[in-house]
Amino acid sequence: MKRLLLLVPFFLIGCTSDPTTQIQDELDNNQYTKAVDLSTDQDEMNEPARLMVQLEQALASYRLQDVVTISKKIEQLNLPDDHTVRERAVSIRLGVDALLQDLSRLEATYRVDRSLLDTGVSEEKFDGQGDIEIRFDDEHSLIATFLYDDFGMKEAPRQGTDEIRFEPDLTARVPLSEGVISYRFIRTTLKITYEGPGGKRIYYLKQLKDDA
Repeated sequence: MKRLLLLVPFFLIGCTSDPTTQIQDELDNNQYTKAVDLSTDQDEMNEPARLMVQLEQALASYRLQDVVTISKKIEQLNLPDDHTVRERAVSIRLGVDALLQDLSRLEATYRVDRSLLDTGVSEEKFDGQGDIEIRFDDEHSLIATFLYDDFGMKEAPRQGTDEIRFEPDLTARVPLSEGVISYRFIRTTLKITYEGPGGKRIYYLKQLKDDA
């Protein structure tokens, strides 16, 4: 019995989790804040964990240029190629690089090509007109500035500017007092839908070429 009691402390020591293992487990589970809390500045995985927290914060706020910068810092760390942190950072950067290329391609002037009134019972054309120049923000990359030039219905064309926040799938919805405006990019076409009590007014705008 005494021998058993003497062995118990050694058994408990053997079952105690290694902090380094705990930190790596949290990194493997994408729990980067927990990994930071478990580590100290001297721990090897502290810097990767802190950078991943910064990366996720930048991604959540759509600061895409910052995402690329932080991802590259992670890729420069002394981590194995198959380390979960490196693999996730590379995956995020590649996805964001592709999205930034799309945003660059979509920055242009768009002109109304056709417009439809959908009452829910019938669909008919109406005379829509005008241009919209679109530019995406350098810092908050998915926020677009719309510059309207005689856009909309001929009876009440619109001038001025708007700021629209898009989702990564390049769609946006803006609620109105009675309805909603939705935006969707489809290749080189921008579809804008005004939806209200009277139905939907739908504009299809084509991207103008540089020489247009």
